[in-house]
Amino acid sequence: MGGTGSYSDLLSQPEELPDKYESGTINLPGIIGLHTALSYLEETGIDAIRQKKDALTRQFLAGVDGLDGVRIIGERTMENRTAVVSVDFPDQDNALAAFRLEQEFGIMTRVGLHCAPLAHQSLGTFPKGTVRFSFSEVNTEAEIEIGIAAVKEIAKKDC
Repeated sequence: MGGTGSYSDLLSQPEELPDKYESGTINLPGIIGLHTALSYLEETGIDAIRQKKDALTRQFLAGVDGLDGVRIIGERTMENRTAVVSVDFPDQDNALAAFRLEQEFGIMTRVGLHCAPLAHQSLGTFPKGTVRFSFSEVNTEAEIEIGIAAVKEIAKKDC
């Protein structure tokens, strides 16, 4: 129904006139956004989106796997993996590494325990957590290469 007009404290529409017909504005931006998102999924195809994200994730994994000063958390292959890669910089503060990624390279990541301290305890990344990269179908292969180069730079021990 939207808002309740002159009776904003009520959860339902008043029964008396003219207030009965003075509903608030429906969530037009939300409806348009949902339509646009669903249209994009229908036109692009969920399988195509998944394939692109998998390819970018595979590219990133291959680029950072085996680097000194970087530990990939989880599988190094696409088996049982989504388009998210968490890494640990064992000899550094992960928060500072994430800060450098943002400030020096314009790469936004999520750093910390990701609301899962027990998982991080089992992974050996507690209490500092990890640096989490998330990939989207709108990312490009060139952007992934920039990310790989940034991780290599940050992993250098003399920085």
